[in-house]
Amino acid sequence: MARPSRSEFDAKIRRLLDRLRSDIREGRLQHGDYLPSEVELGRRYGLSKESVRKALDRLVGEGLIVKIRRVGNRVDRPEPGAGTESSETAGDTGNGNDATNLGRGDFGQAEAVRGREAGRERGSGTMADGSRAAGAAERDRVLVRVAYYPSLREEAMMERAAAAFEAAHPGIAVKLMPTPFPLDYAEHCMADVIALTAWDALKMRERDPALPLLANAPPTDYANALLAEPFRTPQGRMAAAPYVHSPVVLCYNREHFAASSLKEPEEGWTWYTLLKSARTLAKRSGVCPFAAHMQSVNRWPVFLLQNGFRFGTENGRRASENPAFWESLRVARDLVRSQESSVRLWTENDADVERWFREERTSMIMTTYYGLNRLSGTNLDYGVTPLPALRTDATLLLATGLAVVRQAAWPEAARSFVRYLCGEAWQTELRRRTLTLPAHPGAMAVRQELEGNRPSRDPDGSAWWDRCKLYSDLQLGTEELEAVREELKAYWSMLEDEAEASERLELLFVGKDE
Repeated sequence: MARPSRSEFDAKIRRLLDRLRSDIREGRLQHGDYLPSEVELGRRYGLSKESVRKALDRLVGEGLIVKIRRVGNRVDRPEPGAGTESSETAGDTGNGNDATNLGRGDFGQAEAVRGREAGRERGSGTMADGSRAAGAAERDRVLVRVAYYPSLREEAMMERAAAAFEAAHPGIAVKLMPTPFPLDYAEHCMADVIALTAWDALKMRERDPALPLLANAPPTDYANALLAEPFRTPQGRMAAAPYVHSPVVLCYNREHFAASSLKEPEEGWTWYTLLKSARTLAKRSGVCPFAAHMQSVNRWPVFLLQNGFRFGTENGRRASENPAFWESLRVARDLVRSQESSVRLWTENDADVERWFREERTSMIMTTYYGLNRLSGTNLDYGVTPLPALRTDATLLLATGLAVVRQAAWPEAARSFVRYLCGEAWQTELRRRTLTLPAHPGAMAVRQELEGNRPSRDPDGSAWWDRCKLYSDLQLGTEELEAVREELKAYWSMLEDEAEASERLELLFVGKDE
């Protein structure tokens, strides 16, 4: 596609800025509203994200909007005389990359995240270029703003959940806001309910164990007390209700094992058993025998947990001097090397590994029941089993909860939303339509009318709990765990040996082990 001329590019910038100024001055975008994302604005006006960002900097300079880090661009109160810049100079913001002009478009209160007046409008209307009359019928509805991780759209059917809740509560509307950073939305009073992983909850507790940003979670049922532990304060207060969960598991292609005349993985396997089978699979099948996104904080800590390792001084030895520490990392390194035995695989995230398994390019993967949703629409014959063991058969429990923000505009409506999604009826729907494991014990027990391609061999979920461990069992903070991971990349890549890696890790552990 041809690159737009300078005049065409300037015209797009003018249309973008003129429309935003008009919507702000005339009240279609009000103080506290958030603009559509820079990506969406670029799509509508045929501009690159960088060009949109430079254009919006002009509105910042005019006092019309303010940039909120990792959240978006919020409408500010316009100062007298604001928004009067000549449109002849408005386009001087850089060079454009995209040629397609997608038209003026409407900014819509569907995408304006309501700050000051969160409870007055539904947030899912379509008006921004006409009168406000179209939204008058909705104005008395209570609005619950929900910030959640984008992966939950598929893994927890968030759109279907919101629709079901609205049908059961006609006076309440739900505004869904997918974001990698739900906590940021809570901190800026942009959300009433947030999804919260065990990892993010641990980060919050490290800043303030009392979790003051979050209100008391409404009482809900959950299958095991361990599901609640990541969201409990030292005083015993529940700051989030358990919603969904998964242990880290081993998933394998049954046809690959049958074709190689190998016994399928089962309880009692060790990682050394897996490595032996991996060598046979590599020779006989020609595919990668095992894959894992090892540098993920949801993967490599498993090996430390299986060796009963805890960060800290033990018998006068520092962590970097502990044989259990290095045995754990050595096994992880051997598994990384097994990924390169036949073909070299590079992973950016866990989804890469799950995609390769779906395409039958690898025989075994470390994954979760969240990830198994990517296999739901396939015809693969696959099985799931607990992870192989080192000294123990421990696994890492990943849990996600729903939390009510303390400054929620409509706290009781927010609590109702959490109760509904964590209740048995919706949790059973989640169980039947996805491979994600619900928190509710009644839903967990459902075995009939399950949709999608599910594992041919699947262990009883009630048997997991004795194996499950949490990040906190390692007794090291999230920042330190991430720092250890960064230092270990060279070791896992065979660029340095244990002695060299130990020297650099020692610098991290100074003051942590004592």
